[in-house]
Amino acid sequence: MAKIVLFCLLSLLACAAGQRITTIHLDGVQYFISRMNPYSPELNYFLAYQYCRSLGLQLASFETKEKAESMTTYLKNAGYGNYDFWTSGNRLGTGMFLWMSTGLPFNATFDFFENSADAIQAGLLDPVDHNSNTSPQRTARDSSSGAEKGCVILKQPTLKWMPEDCSAVKDFICEQTRCYYYNYGSIPVSSAQG
Repeated sequence: MAKIVLFCLLSLLACAAGQRITTIHLDGVQYFISRMNPYSPELNYFLAYQYCRSLGLQLASFETKEKAESMTTYLKNAGYGNYDFWTSGNRLGTGMFLWMSTGLPFNATFDFFENSADAIQAGLLDPVDHNSNTSPQRTARDSSSGAEKGCVILKQPTLKWMPEDCSAVKDFICEQTRCYYYNYGSIPVSSAQG
């Protein structure tokens, strides 16, 4: 019986310690890069999203040119320029790209997409502006965009954005969660006060 209690206590202690991961601190943000961690699997978009959330993180969003360039420079300098990485970007259920982690549309003045003629010819990119359609009412009913080429990766070797099939298996980048805690005050009332 003592062995069972000891085993349960050790198991509880191991669970409380949580998974140990390696992160980097870049421009004031903590990042988890799956390629840096030997036990992190390559995953599809949805499982990468879930994996990040299980760590208390979220798939990375790159809303500014500086943030995108800083990450691509780091990845190239660290020797990870030959890998594709999932971001939180997608156009699932809509005709425009959104950052899943923030809910914000891609910045129309900041286009980091790989605009090669080969990608357009292969059908990976539309030859038009990726954010020209900003009407959520219209695009929310647009059924033409789905998981096929609906999620955004940092595509090697340039690490520019590229739409990819969401079911493809890739590395991924998580970032610290932007916590929005509200200090809700509770007012004591009785049911008679209605």
